[in-house]
Amino acid sequence: MVTVARVRMPENGVFQCRVAAALTLMPGDRCLSELDYGLDTGTVLELFGITEGVGGADKAPTYRVVRKCSESERAREAEQAVRAEKAKQAFMLSARHEKGHVKILHVRFSYGGERLFIRYSAQVPVDLRRFVGQVQRDFKTHVDLWQVGVRDEAALIGCLGPCGRSVCCCTWQRQFQPVNVRMAKTQEMSLNPGSINGTCGRLKCCLRFEYEQYRAAGESLPEHGSLVRCEDHEAAEGLVVGRDVMRGRLTVRTADGRYLTVEADRLTVMRRAVFDGRGKEGGHEDPAGEWA
Repeated sequence: MVTVARVRMPENGVFQCRVAAALTLMPGDRCLSELDYGLDTGTVLELFGITEGVGGADKAPTYRVVRKCSESERAREAEQAVRAEKAKQAFMLSARHEKGHVKILHVRFSYGGERLFIRYSAQVPVDLRRFVGQVQRDFKTHVDLWQVGVRDEAALIGCLGPCGRSVCCCTWQRQFQPVNVRMAKTQEMSLNPGSINGTCGRLKCCLRFEYEQYRAAGESLPEHGSLVRCEDHEAAEGLVVGRDVMRGRLTVRTADGRYLTVEADRLTVMRRAVFDGRGKEGGHEDPAGEWA
């Protein structure tokens, strides 16, 4: 059994690192890890085990946790933070006349000072690499410079989501997966931007997490606008106007204006909703106008 820690680095996301058997770590601990660019400090998010011989040996991460941060290593982090602030001011001074309203979001030295991470945002694509040379010479380091988008900006700054917890992109999620409005529609969500957009102003990443479950559950239910007969309500007929996909319940509006909540297995579909060529619901017209 190989113990693996998910370690959060502010600008590089989450790394999976081997943990020695003699090392005791807990979520929230600061640790010193050996990564591809050298030693650096991060925060342990979680610990889990990989069983060797069951796909574990060849899937075990190449990075490793060296040790839990001591007081002296925390003091070194603080010293590097002071250096990073000086480097930030020097870089901002060099790029002060650059067009595009450049905003420096994050500047940090690695634990040993061999690498300086600079993340910035701008309203238009801006190349600031020509300003890197002077900073590298002054601070004797290698500058890792990236322009980031609005999603990365939210991840670097950190914020709370509508669920009350820290957003996924600044805790455990390392890569952004494609998200589209169809995922929100499939989950019967209001398409109000305030409901489906995250703090970054883009569609919430979590729309993707339960999409497949909602899609699979919704395939067996009548679509909005379908004409159905409710067996438990005097065989009343009506149109489907709402769906609770996970509970398998439908809201039906009858001809006399009643709204009924019915289990999907207790109704009969008379006619399914029709869709036009653009994939939009056409519903069913009622000759007597009773559904209006």
